[in-house]
Amino acid sequence: MRKWSKMEVRDTINGYLFCLPGLILFIFIGLFCVLFSIFLSFYNWSGVDFFGTARFIGLQNFHFFLTGGNPIRTQRFWASLLRNFQIGFFSILFIVPIALILAFLVTNTRRAAVYRTLFFIPMVASGVGVFYAWQGIFNTKGSLNALMRFLGLNFFVVRQGMFGDPNTALTGIIITVIWTAIPGTMMLYYAGLANIDESLYEAAAIDGASKFQQLWRITWPLLKPMTIIVIIQQLNGAFQMFENVWVMTRGGPGGSTDVVGTLMYARAFTDNAFGEVSAMGWTVFLMTLVLSLVSMKGFNSEN
Repeated sequence: MRKWSKMEVRDTINGYLFCLPGLILFIFIGLFCVLFSIFLSFYNWSGVDFFGTARFIGLQNFHFFLTGGNPIRTQRFWASLLRNFQIGFFSILFIVPIALILAFLVTNTRRAAVYRTLFFIPMVASGVGVFYAWQGIFNTKGSLNALMRFLGLNFFVVRQGMFGDPNTALTGIIITVIWTAIPGTMMLYYAGLANIDESLYEAAAIDGASKFQQLWRITWPLLKPMTIIVIIQQLNGAFQMFENVWVMTRGGPGGSTDVVGTLMYARAFTDNAFGEVSAMGWTVFLMTLVLSLVSMKGFNSEN
């Protein structure tokens, strides 16, 4: 067994000492909050004097919103969760092909740097500022309605504004999610396309493969890892969604854009049901984890 020199021992100790402050913060703040939220999900607590007012109720918090223990809460939770699913599904459905097409265009143009910069602007813009901008676009007197009137498409004019009509509010949320996520996804696909060996396309062309066959047989399989990342990102983003919905609609009108994040916020800071909110959070986390694993398994099974 090799003996360590004094310098190696000193460098190792110094390395651990440098990591120690961050490790302490993680243990006492990050890890503690995670463990406490698990612990709290089995208690009824209003947020005041935990040791004096908290009451252990076992799985009752989960029963309230999952299995009909409280019919109104259960209905609201599943309706909100369905909206999270809708946002995630339609985001993936549109983001993947649009971002892939833009990545192709950027890769095959002479001014790639200029287009990359233009397409990437939504990623560096302030999130809240972007959400307020979309709120203005979809307003009753916003630019979208103005454009529809200018083009003579009065049938598409939403008189209450897209976020003021329960039938269109969720569609408006989905549009903003797609617009915000496309640039980052495009850059992922752009990086993937840049790493594909051109000799593969040359060999396929010699064998008589068409452009579509090259895309389907070479490009798409090699971009599968990127697509898995995109799907997992969008699923996580859809189930963690809060600030954009809160800024633009606050879950309205009439609860038509309520997602689990806004429901948890209302239950925590309006109804002081912190135990139930913790249970909701862990339920959504487990659902997201399962969906992510299923997505990875589905893509890997095709290889």
